[in-house]
Amino acid sequence: MTHILRAQARIAATTRIAVPGVLAMAAFVILTCLTPAVLFGQHRDPHTILWGTATIAAVTAMLLGALQTAGDLTNGMTRALLLAEPRRLRVLGAQLLVSLGLGAAVGAAAALLADTTQAILGRLALPAASIVSICLGTAVAAALCGVLGAAAGVLLRNAALAACVIALWGYAVEPFISTLSHNVYIYLPGGARDSLVRHVSAHHYIPPPLAGGLILAGFASAAALAAALTFTRRDVT
Repeated sequence: MTHILRAQARIAATTRIAVPGVLAMAAFVILTCLTPAVLFGQHRDPHTILWGTATIAAVTAMLLGALQTAGDLTNGMTRALLLAEPRRLRVLGAQLLVSLGLGAAVGAAAALLADTTQAILGRLALPAASIVSICLGTAVAAALCGVLGAAAGVLLRNAALAACVIALWGYAVEPFISTLSHNVYIYLPGGARDSLVRHVSAHHYIPPPLAGGLILAGFASAAALAAALTFTRRDVT
């Protein structure tokens, strides 16, 4: 199992979405924090910055997971892994674990980037406990979203299609649902992520972080189960 994990970690670390994803997170922080402050003297609310950073971190983690699993299926890497480890559930489990770890790393990096930028600007006027809680929530949300993305890659089997579906869902479908009915949105992955990062809203109810974590973990578990059923029955030769 350890050799499969090491192989998957090396594959995921060299995927092409890693650098663009980090650059996208950095660009978000610059555009929403530094540019308005430097050019116009305007400062965004810290909660808004941290929430937006968590969103792009979660989507990046999903893309990493999806491109890892779907890419392995299309380029023949999965077949090679199955020659070394014929038990398919172990191979899939390694892929999901790597996606979980990568997602956590992406979330932690995103939270640290946002916190550091806000601190430099002198705008991080939040209690230390809240900052730690938001950072942990971002890492947990991105980790679970990494599993969701990896499962989507297995189910869709096409990296480009999986990336389009993830981007469309994260940046179009979920925001549209939130405008139609926020009571429905809070039970979706995006709403659960908002709970985990303690997003603040004066107009809508946001469940506590524990509830959001359980909802997102439920989605990740269901997606992993569906991916396992598909992967064990599908012909990958």
